[in-house]
Amino acid sequence: RREGVTTWNGAPAMLFSLAHMDEVAPADLASLDEVWTGGGDCPEAIRTAFEAKFGLPVLATYGLSEAPTVVAIDGRGGADHVTGASGRPLPHLAVRIAGDDGAPRPAGEPGEIRGGAADDRYRTMLGYWQRPDATAATLVEGERGVELRTGDVGVLDEHGRLHVRDRKSLVILRGGANVYPAEVERVLLDHPAVEAGAVLGVPDERLGERVAAVVQPAAGAAVDVDQLRGFLRANLAGYKVPEQITVVDALPRNAMGKIVRTELPALLG
Repeated sequence: RREGVTTWNGAPAMLFSLAHMDEVAPADLASLDEVWTGGGDCPEAIRTAFEAKFGLPVLATYGLSEAPTVVAIDGRGGADHVTGASGRPLPHLAVRIAGDDGAPRPAGEPGEIRGGAADDRYRTMLGYWQRPDATAATLVEGERGVELRTGDVGVLDEHGRLHVRDRKSLVILRGGANVYPAEVERVLLDHPAVEAGAVLGVPDERLGERVAAVVQPAAGAAVDVDQLRGFLRANLAGYKVPEQITVVDALPRNAMGKIVRTELPALLG
């Protein structure tokens, strides 16, 4: 309000707070002309609440420091946004979806998001500082020269939009079936009693891993675990529904507002 900021981007948790805090009035953000979200998956409910309060669409993005920064984004104005998508890759990037063997995956088929330069005016990072092994594993020879392995699982649809499923390292392998935490978290956040949630795998002797969730109630709300589980069953395949749901006062977050996932197992009841 004081500085007349016109363009701003923030993590979903920040957007949620702005949309739901009574002390932040629409007039406080009246100078804004464009809003992006990044740093994590942004549920549609948060985008909708922000737009309803401030009259501005939230542009979905996908990016990472190694790229560097923005890889894909919705078009200005957000009219081309599709639920679950992070926009289209920027024109200076060559983005593709690869299988475990590095071979290209067809449109609509999930795999690792990889990318490099579409022309000689751009390149990815040079490497990780004093970490040659990590650099060698991340920067590989691709179809158009050096290619960055993002470690993220995603899909390119038939219209060229990028749909990010999750970090490859976060995928839960439950009895041979893949469960993407981000997919379950999106449904969790559609429940009106839930402000934030995180899904993780817990070791299981028979299935390898089982699905668990840690949830933070919305202000003034109480989470009924059985009712929440029923809500999830109505919106997800049975094997994706968390078998263990723990309610906490607040999820652990870092200075960027991202959930600190390494602290989640200690919170499970």
